[in-house]
Amino acid sequence: MKKNKYVITLLLVLLFTACSEDRLDIPQKGVISIDSFYKTDADAESALVAMYAQFATQIASWEGAYIYVPLNILFNYPADNILAAGEFYGDNDMVAAINEFRFDAQSPVIRLAYNHFYYVIYRCNLVIDNFKYGESAVKDRCISEARVMRAWCHMMAAMAWGNPPLVDHVLQGSDKPTNFEGGHEALLQWCADECADAVGYLDERASKADKDGAVKITKGFAWTVQGKALMYKGDYANAKIAFKNVITSGKYDLVPGEEWADIFHIGGDGSEEKIFESNIAANSAIGDWGGKIQRSTWMEMNIWGWRTSRMAAQPKYMAAQGWGGLAIEDSFADEFFANDGNSFRRKATMINYKEFITELEWPSDNGNINSLTEAQKLADPLRGVNNVAGLYGQCSYLQKKHIATPADVLTTFGYRYNNFIVARYADVLLLYAEACAQTSDADGLQYLKAVQQRAGSAHVSTSLTMDEVKKERNYELWCEGSRWIDMKRWGELDKAKNAGKHIPSLKDAFFTLGEAAHRGYVTYSEPNEGKQCGFVENKHEWFPYPYSVTSINPVLQQNTGW
Repeated sequence: MKKNKYVITLLLVLLFTACSEDRLDIPQKGVISIDSFYKTDADAESALVAMYAQFATQIASWEGAYIYVPLNILFNYPADNILAAGEFYGDNDMVAAINEFRFDAQSPVIRLAYNHFYYVIYRCNLVIDNFKYGESAVKDRCISEARVMRAWCHMMAAMAWGNPPLVDHVLQGSDKPTNFEGGHEALLQWCADECADAVGYLDERASKADKDGAVKITKGFAWTVQGKALMYKGDYANAKIAFKNVITSGKYDLVPGEEWADIFHIGGDGSEEKIFESNIAANSAIGDWGGKIQRSTWMEMNIWGWRTSRMAAQPKYMAAQGWGGLAIEDSFADEFFANDGNSFRRKATMINYKEFITELEWPSDNGNINSLTEAQKLADPLRGVNNVAGLYGQCSYLQKKHIATPADVLTTFGYRYNNFIVARYADVLLLYAEACAQTSDADGLQYLKAVQQRAGSAHVSTSLTMDEVKKERNYELWCEGSRWIDMKRWGELDKAKNAGKHIPSLKDAFFTLGEAAHRGYVTYSEPNEGKQCGFVENKHEWFPYPYSVTSINPVLQQNTGW
């Protein structure tokens, strides 16, 4: 009887489905069809907003990675001035593998970064393919903003993978894009040409005080991308022209030296130095967890924070507990200190251990950083690194540049709220100075000096040479996604061959040796002994294409060595 009941029920379901199939074929409500959407100026603006949202969640955020931003890891950690650190060897190893050149084609960092570039390119192509120039000024601008964004994505992909696919239209499901047939330099030229063609339709930043002009694609950003693409392919003469357009526009400036640290915190959002940055919280209607956090770097504030579990307390400067995953390479730190001394820039980028103990506020200061004398602070057991194993991966200087402060965290969800910087003016000035040095043009010296003087550096150049520019770019742009690209285009990769082979740990003699005052010192270990690590020529110049891509796209040729 039970069996027969199930058979009858099944027959009724099939009968009802057969008789009413046409009734289920009804339009979905609340959805605009593609055929009727890409029509008006408002549609163009809406499609552009979707592109920016994709950029914010895919490029300028942690999407899929949670504790790090793939773009930040890919372009910062292979550099010779950064160490991957943590609680111990193997902690956050997906990041350390990039830093120590132990990665392969299945690295999650590489996979996510590659995918994210092409997700954004897809959104750009939806705007570009579905609207036409000449229909309205609004559509012309929207198309052009999308073209510049698409060019930036291709340029960055080219600097990571060498000769990735050029995707200049919306792909169909069966399409299998291959490496750009023109090669690396031709792809960079395409990026530059796209920006040159689009710039005439773009808005210009209204003034140096125009914060809205810093979070959208403007003429200034188009010239910046054009100049970088040309610079990366070695066309210094034309790169100079693009960068000088930014300089002479009068819409940007260096912030004062005493505000140098603010560039990387919420207080510097939209400043005169910002050419383009991704805005986390412009729309007040977007909720925290469901919206703003998706545009933030979220737990990167933890992975880049000092390792608080190995400290006697958490310094008040920090907004959240840190996991200690970002460190300054020791020989670079020594060189930086020798060059800058006690400059605004140096003390905002890194501090030595004594400064860490005496110049930051700790809980034992009871709300008054001046409540204790320096001698009392140096003898205070409630501050410093109290774990006898020390801070793994850290040298005698601790990075301060990317520590999230309480002012950067405005929500109960505990994520960093400041904007994600894509391009800033100091970088443009230094690239222009470099292009001048490459073409024997003395005009660049004034801009090189301007960056140094603003920083408060103890060293100010008296002549324009490539050596001077290279050093300045290293100091000014530490952990801003420039160094790895610079190393490759200058052919200066020797130092990276030792990556992962000599790892420091920062310890405090007050706790480890029983000394009367805090004193930082460094010991070294060889955790990768017997393993393959460090930069390998004819392999690591370019990242491998992700296995998840090449496994389903056989026409994409893998890079040499992989």
